Amino acid sequence: MPLNFYDAASGEKIGSTTLARQVIGNAVKDLDPALFKKIQTTKNWRKKYQGIYFDLAKTEFYQERNGLEIAASGLATIASSVRDENGVKLPQIIANGWNSRSQVETFVISGDQPARSLRIPKIATLTDAAQIWSHEHLAEPGLVASYKFLDAHKKLAIANDLLVALAGAAEYAPTKHWLDLGGTVALVARPNSSRANTDRWLKLITEARNSAGTLLVPVLSRKLPENSVDLSDSEIASLAGLDLLEDAEAIASWLADFSKTRSERIVLGQYAYAPGAEHILVQAVQDALAETLCKKLPATRIALAWLATPTDSTPIPASVLESSLTAYAERSRGTKVRDALLGMRKTSGEFFETRFGEKLALIDPTSNVQGSSYALAKRSQRWRAYLANSQGVRVSYVVSPPAKTRSVLSHRILNATYLGAPKFGLQPFEVETAALAATAVLLRDLHGPMHSRGCTSLHTENAIHGGLWRLAYRADRVWTRATLLGLRAVLFRNK
Repeated sequence: MPLNFYDAASGEKIGSTTLARQVIGNAVKDLDPALFKKIQTTKNWRKKYQGIYFDLAKTEFYQERNGLEIAASGLATIASSVRDENGVKLPQIIANGWNSRSQVETFVISGDQPARSLRIPKIATLTDAAQIWSHEHLAEPGLVASYKFLDAHKKLAIANDLLVALAGAAEYAPTKHWLDLGGTVALVARPNSSRANTDRWLKLITEARNSAGTLLVPVLSRKLPENSVDLSDSEIASLAGLDLLEDAEAIASWLADFSKTRSERIVLGQYAYAPGAEHILVQAVQDALAETLCKKLPATRIALAWLATPTDSTPIPASVLESSLTAYAERSRGTKVRDALLGMRKTSGEFFETRFGEKLALIDPTSNVQGSSYALAKRSQRWRAYLANSQGVRVSYVVSPPAKTRSVLSHRILNATYLGAPKFGLQPFEVETAALAATAVLLRDLHGPMHSRGCTSLHTENAIHGGLWRLAYRADRVWTRATLLGLRAVLFRNK
């Protein structure tokens, strides 16, 4: 069931750039005429899109009503523009799955180990980790209180939550740590199209057997052999998996089945990533599933979770930008010489006031390497987070640090960027540390006080950005100069 983008009015197939113009244009047309005109007249979208999203963020946070209207409009436009080859719109595909008989058989993989607690490597407590990261400007100060809450509540009711992890096999996803805590994970990950995928499923099943938790493994009913009662782990692995784009209807039916047969709160973790325009498609499917849960179940029965990016145009408390400007002004003489040689420039963040006088700042830590499709996919996650939060749904929008994932380290340019980044105050995390830190925030958000409405706390309070939000320099200069310094280090190391 291939999905693509279609013009809502004409029904003609369109590209991701046209889609982005329509999504943002429709959302701001009545709220910000100047931005609407800019969207219509921008010629080279792929080079200019960062400025559009920067201006959009300011409009979103000028007042709560703006943000909610933009979110609702933007998400609705994306949903109506994604259709299958027969012209069926994504919301209808999900509705068909929700209303059908279950299309998925579930294999239960239970662990037999004692539950483990979350602990950051080489750091005594979570509170200590938060204090260190806050002091080093790698995380926001609010993280300290959140981690103190977790240190004070060692035995949270994790058994009362079912984590449905979309793309839960990703390195950064909380799946492994959730299982180690004794939780239950319903895992959505691609089926085996190759031996590598089968091995991945078998590894996940083996990890679940050696954990304190329970892994729910999906197999499409049509794939099951007649006698499927006593399948081995290897046989289950060879059949397991659901593809977000190919099996969206089946995934919806699986969620519907959980809503009827299980009593736990359903925590929908949305961890999918894909290259290019496909990222918008997988995110659209994730969002359609999230919207369906919000409509079909009471707010107390659901929670939504994301691993949010720090590389988005972001409204923050004014004090954060003030600290960056102070750091720039107080550079040592040697650092100033280095910066002059490298052509570094002061942060381009700007201050603004909301309609009701709240003092905020807007920063732009984006990288054009990620592309315009990435920008739309990730911004739409923030839209859903704020919209759901306004509806009383528990939301965990975890701004997570750049991490040394296999995909990053295998990319020569990105690897070089990460090597050079600490010279400018940006510190990529080890994957294990980043995943543990994000899982801890997820736990806090599920069991601690709910975030306030109508302010930036949802995305800023517990942000672990690796220093990206508190850079003293323009982010575009940091990305390029860090890459140059990193390439030099790579070449020197390889000699």
